[in-house]
Amino acid sequence: MAKIPTPDERAPTLEAADRALESKSQLEKPRPYLGMSSLAEPCSRKLFYRFRWAGREIFDALTLKRFEDGFRTEDLVIQRLKMAPGVTVIDRDPATGRQIAYSDVDGHVRGHADGLIDGILQAPKTRHVLEIKATALKKFNELQRIIRDYGQKAALRKWNPIYYGQGMLYAFYEGLTRHYTVVSTPGGREWLGVRTDADTSIALELKAKAERIVRANTPPVRLSETPDQFECRFCSFANICHRQQPPERNCRTCLHAAPVWRGQWRCERWDKILSEDAQREGCPAHLYLPGFVAGEVDDVGESWVKYRMHDGSTFVDSETG
Repeated sequence: MAKIPTPDERAPTLEAADRALESKSQLEKPRPYLGMSSLAEPCSRKLFYRFRWAGREIFDALTLKRFEDGFRTEDLVIQRLKMAPGVTVIDRDPATGRQIAYSDVDGHVRGHADGLIDGILQAPKTRHVLEIKATALKKFNELQRIIRDYGQKAALRKWNPIYYGQGMLYAFYEGLTRHYTVVSTPGGREWLGVRTDADTSIALELKAKAERIVRANTPPVRLSETPDQFECRFCSFANICHRQQPPERNCRTCLHAAPVWRGQWRCERWDKILSEDAQREGCPAHLYLPGFVAGEVDDVGESWVKYRMHDGSTFVDSETG
């Protein structure tokens, strides 16, 4: 009979499942748009790399489980909210049957709200944008303390500025004055409701930020010049940003391609609109956007760009076909 492991021994079956989860996540394709849910992140450079598909964002099994907790808890919370007398939750767009969606900057910036909610007992006549977040018990307790110390209306911004920015954008695009966040521990055992007033000025700041990132041809300034800074240390793009690792070769890192209308990308080299699959695959005519190269342009030819690198060396980026 196989030995039953003691609690402090490794659990190879669970570890194998974790590795399988991580492997599966690496096969997922990056979003073709810049998400409104992340626009309030402090590093615009990170958002630029993400939008340009400069590299893959790799998550460990624990983080992936947190993501799944969020998705599953969202469905559970909506189901429970609908049970409350007088409360109506609209979690699908009646016109499409899909999640309520917002779009801006020629379709290159998009967001998806968890829903709209009518009839909440604190303000039964006011429709709110609804957002649901699952969080660990420690963060849940932190939110409780913030509500107690600063009041409900100020709590979301102090607790999580990224969630706050997302809420302000959705309220802006929906044309509403209130936002309602339900924060739950994973599985929905404990939950809190946080009402927040809409702030158009915050939404407009984030809208302008999104436009700058989409239109940019060079990476924005770094959040920090120190790779050991907290946000940089755990960033999936740290090697590209701080250690001069070349980004992935695809149409979005190429100087020939640019975002155009209706969320599309156009290649000047071949004079055509690029499908998503074509963007991911790239082509032999790829030349990096100069901002992705750790050097200065020294000379340019019809199918090549010569750089003088910061360490004094020379790099020639050339078409391969």
